[in-house]
Amino acid sequence: MLPEILLDDVRFQELVSEARTRIVRHAPEWTEHNVSDPGITLIELYAWLTELLVYRINRIPERLHFGLLALVGVEPRPPECASVPVRFMLDQPGGGGVVPAGSEIASPRTAGSESVVFQTAEELVVPHECKLASNGGSLSSVGDALLLGFDSPIAGLVIQLRVESSRAEGSVNPGDPPLKWEAAVGDDEWEPALLVSDETGGFTLGGGSITVHVPDAAAEVRIEGVKRRWLRCRVLDRAHGDGGDHGAYTKAPEITSVDALIAGATVEAYHAATVSGELLGTSEGIPGATYPLPRHPVLTPEEGEVVEVRELGSDEWVAWQQVESFEFSGRSDRHFQLDTARGEVRFGPAIRQPDGGWRRYGAVPPGGAALRMSRYRHGGGSAGNVAARALSILPRPLQGIESATNPVAATGGVEPESLDSARERARLEIRARTRAVTSEDFERLTLAASPQVARAVCVGPEEAGFGRPVRVHVLPTVEPADRLLEAEELTPSAELMADLAASLEEYRLLGTSIKLLPVRLRGVSIVVDVRASPRADLDRVQHDVAHALYIYLNPLIGGSPAGPAEGWPLGRSLNQGELFGIVYEIPGVEFVNILRMYETDVRTGEQSPQPTDSRVVLASDELIASGRHIVKASHRE
Repeated sequence: MLPEILLDDVRFQELVSEARTRIVRHAPEWTEHNVSDPGITLIELYAWLTELLVYRINRIPERLHFGLLALVGVEPRPPECASVPVRFMLDQPGGGGVVPAGSEIASPRTAGSESVVFQTAEELVVPHECKLASNGGSLSSVGDALLLGFDSPIAGLVIQLRVESSRAEGSVNPGDPPLKWEAAVGDDEWEPALLVSDETGGFTLGGGSITVHVPDAAAEVRIEGVKRRWLRCRVLDRAHGDGGDHGAYTKAPEITSVDALIAGATVEAYHAATVSGELLGTSEGIPGATYPLPRHPVLTPEEGEVVEVRELGSDEWVAWQQVESFEFSGRSDRHFQLDTARGEVRFGPAIRQPDGGWRRYGAVPPGGAALRMSRYRHGGGSAGNVAARALSILPRPLQGIESATNPVAATGGVEPESLDSARERARLEIRARTRAVTSEDFERLTLAASPQVARAVCVGPEEAGFGRPVRVHVLPTVEPADRLLEAEELTPSAELMADLAASLEEYRLLGTSIKLLPVRLRGVSIVVDVRASPRADLDRVQHDVAHALYIYLNPLIGGSPAGPAEGWPLGRSLNQGELFGIVYEIPGVEFVNILRMYETDVRTGEQSPQPTDSRVVLASDELIASGRHIVKASHRE
């Protein structure tokens, strides 16, 4: 059954009751309000007719809703593309190579999912050489470093170091040695460089090749009076909190020589696939005609991505111009509109004038003319938020390139705005389109500023008084959200916060200042021991219980025992009893032996040593977020 869409939910009795309350204010001399009064009869008649009209309005098809939204200036937001840096590796280090703009890299196609295709945003030229000018230092003790200086740019490059060295000795795990590669990004500032491969096993196997991915932020820095691009390998103190397995060198490696070759480079790519010369069909020669594209949603067209028309008897394709509106289009203007969300090309309409004539807004391709899209790109949505190393297929071979992958997860992919969301946004925008006064105004304008904002919470100034900033807490969109969410994912980026600040600046009142902050999160970890029914799969029960807890204790989709919702309500405390209900809803759970709550630091993952009481009390501007839950299921002995 199709869902019922209510543009207006007013009913007969509500209309009658509201009319009766207005009688007292507007016609106090009218004192007879019984149903026998003729005036009341007329009120009920008009209420009945109004309810019939509302019923008809609520039968409007979904497609017409988009037109109604357009009349009030609200267009559903298109999808956002995910982006990710892609690392291309050369087949011969030092050989150089070129990756043209628009080169594709895809994930493998599986039985349950289609391939996800990304395109490079710009041309990537991999240099033939990097100039290693100096190397020095030692790895004999904690804090020491091997320091390599380059006279040529190394930012974003994958560098293969061919090292001649003696074998290091000590209680060192070759797969996790106490070493850290870093690149200089500023004065006394170093950023981690990703270790791609290490044939030396942390120098425990002697010399060999070490491949390092240099961060994009690597810059020219002066060290000991010499200005170069610097890369270093630093010895960690594993015994005092530098992470990894404990281990140290008893005999440090002696580095005799280092040579550097460029093995690859990175370039930004976005979730899109290009289609060229797509035929739309044959023109019907009538105004206002629309022609669908086979693939959508369509990304915002770039230069050269236009509709082309070839008239009968001609071999020439003529490009038409895209416009936002046909308002200023004349009858001979070759204009078209493109609906990116639905993937539709539309030509100008003809509007009847008061004198009975017709006015053309834009030309119409002659009947029988062939129509095609010269080129367009489709993609976007949360499907593009692929995991690290998910992209590995090159649909078209690239000369000099052996392989490619994404070293980190792709981010930024957002689904197109739903009709329900667009309607709600329209209701709020009509109420207050150009001002930010109330908390609801600040929240609405923050959400409207970017689809990367999942929730916005305005809590007002910390202290009363003139000049105190209004605090708006921002929670970014995360896809998928039904899992353990890391603190970095729930923290808006500096770029997003800058965009939001610029957008809100247009709407704030004179004398009002705005302070944008991440949402305050209270982490809670749950330890559960359940007894499963005799035939239940223990692994499945453990997974389902943990999954339900991650959904319920979730700032983005939590707060409802029925499943994914609008996110944990602001400031609502957590009672231990409600968690029993969540666990008992899982098929296969027979009895809950133990259920304890532990407060957890969302950023560090550190869990309190003692369980909390039966209630976790939140401040008025806090939200619940899941820490790592531990679930154990067993059968009755």
